[in-house]
Amino acid sequence: MRLMVKARSKGAVNPVAQVIVRSALICALFALAPLAGVAQTTPAASPSPAPTPSPTATPGFSLGVTGSNLYVSQSANGPGLQPPEAAQFIAGRPVSPMSPYDWFTSAVQSPGAATQLQYVVTATEHTKLLTASAGIALDAYVGSLNNLLYWGEPMVGTFDPHEGHSNLNYAINFPTGPGQYSVQTIQEVSPYTMSLGSSDGAWKVSGGYINLTQTDRFVFAPPAVTNANPALGEQTAETLGPGMPALASWNASPATLPLLGGDAVVTRGKATLELTDALLPVLQGMGARLTMGSLVIDHGDAGRYSAQLAQIDTSGVPIGTTTYFGTNQTLYPSAQGRLFSSVLDDQYQTLAGVRAFVHPHAGDDVLVELGRGWYTVNTPAEPGTGHFGNYEHLAFARHFDAHTDAGIDYYHFDPRYADVILPYGIPENIWAVAWSWPGQWLKSTYEAVDNTIVGINRAGYRAHADLTRGRFEAHADAYAWRQLEPITLSNASQEGWIDGYFLPQVDANATRGWQRQAGVYTAWHFGNDDLALDAMWDRSYRPALDSVDLVSMNYPQVVASWQHHWGTRTLAVLGYGRYSANGMWSTTPVSGIYGTAFAGVQRDLGGGQQIMLTLRRFGLEGIPSIPGGPAPDVRGTAILLEHRIAF
Repeated sequence: MRLMVKARSKGAVNPVAQVIVRSALICALFALAPLAGVAQTTPAASPSPAPTPSPTATPGFSLGVTGSNLYVSQSANGPGLQPPEAAQFIAGRPVSPMSPYDWFTSAVQSPGAATQLQYVVTATEHTKLLTASAGIALDAYVGSLNNLLYWGEPMVGTFDPHEGHSNLNYAINFPTGPGQYSVQTIQEVSPYTMSLGSSDGAWKVSGGYINLTQTDRFVFAPPAVTNANPALGEQTAETLGPGMPALASWNASPATLPLLGGDAVVTRGKATLELTDALLPVLQGMGARLTMGSLVIDHGDAGRYSAQLAQIDTSGVPIGTTTYFGTNQTLYPSAQGRLFSSVLDDQYQTLAGVRAFVHPHAGDDVLVELGRGWYTVNTPAEPGTGHFGNYEHLAFARHFDAHTDAGIDYYHFDPRYADVILPYGIPENIWAVAWSWPGQWLKSTYEAVDNTIVGINRAGYRAHADLTRGRFEAHADAYAWRQLEPITLSNASQEGWIDGYFLPQVDANATRGWQRQAGVYTAWHFGNDDLALDAMWDRSYRPALDSVDLVSMNYPQVVASWQHHWGTRTLAVLGYGRYSANGMWSTTPVSGIYGTAFAGVQRDLGGGQQIMLTLRRFGLEGIPSIPGGPAPDVRGTAILLEHRIAF
């Protein structure tokens, strides 16, 4: 299901007031720092073993530069460049196209070329007691907006339209040739981040663009990037593998967007407290503010315990969404089913959670995560129908030896838990046709919590296992989810009620759907060569009393690759990926195959420099998304060259 956001032109949030609030917060956070005393450990970044003591930095001044120079070019042709849904999609209707996108990443594939140069320069002063740093971003961009935003590195500073604070003018588009929807050279130098902390790691306060030190992702997860980060290869959308192949010296691109605000971290003994006040990515004219506190007590092998509380408030212009509990409820009968929309204004979301990770016996892991959420919207369709929602995750894993483990998880994710609607800074131009997968959440927005395993309004079990024997490794999982409540027009009208995948049914025809998955990642390591097979199969089904409600979809994905290492400084990759979607969605038969062949090489040049060259040949073919309409077929070639530096 796709969420299309269309901003209105009134009621914009005052940016000066936001700056004042953030500045006041940062000053308050600095005032908290002396309360920490002297810490014994560094902050815990995530569920992990006990932190180790932090060495005191050597007094002095240092200057660091990280950045990249990137060129990307795509050529493409075929009727799928102009899908039949394009005009309605651009106009804000919930109907969405199935091309031209990379189905593995949802990133746009359209003709054009772009160049991206961006750096962050950080100055740091170390004394015996304090460490202070400040960073500035230097950016320069030219060329195709689609290729910049969806195939380049995540933009830094104030340029990224996905965050909503950018003056870079971008709107949904479907170019048929290079040179369309491009920008002339844009250059900017802007403040990026700053921090002050004790040199022994006892406390730290940060302001500007920040990343969280710790968070339980079922309470809050930073929004994922929407671009396909530059990489040598491809992987399935829900891969069980270790990630994209890369040299050890090649730092992974960020997978989430930074937050804009202030943050304080205080550590005493085994306890770490983090307080955050920040702005979240949203549309221009809209505001979303996160106020959050988290406490982690890490005893290492004796267990890790945490509690977290988050408050998210939105304000500004109302937004059109593919929810049904707001005002102006509208149904859109279409070839993609019974689509719907409503308008939401100010939203208020509270999320609270506790987590415990313990080892009751040698080799055993037990995890308990419990969350509760409260949500209200200023003008709901049916006032008084909202109430709290719960999240439950219980897990047990057994380590048979250092190379073999297996486990089982139970999940319960209420349709009213973590239901605040948070649009990215632009109405996202991503693969969002009604039957697109992964589909745990409404497209064009991000959920406040992690939904990569299970989505909203689902419950069920997941089993997983890992094995390494000599040169062979394997990872496998399987899950079975069911809808907790059917998505009827009555349920969908209740305040805060959401299902992220199935479309609404008339009450008298209500049925419950289910989803299944089986996945495997295997690899064979032979000296300087690695062979890998990454495969995933997803199945979604909902029986129908009315044919318009039928869902019977299969999504098989497979990526096979070969990697060759020349020592530790050169890596080459060659492979092929195939993603299929087939079955019935409503009254429309679905059959499409997306394939991509890829080759690439990374080279460590020494001195903090690396270079990467990748080449891809991609294609999509299938039956029309609208019966009798044009085919979605697209063929194309992409080349990407990136030079990274870190001094």
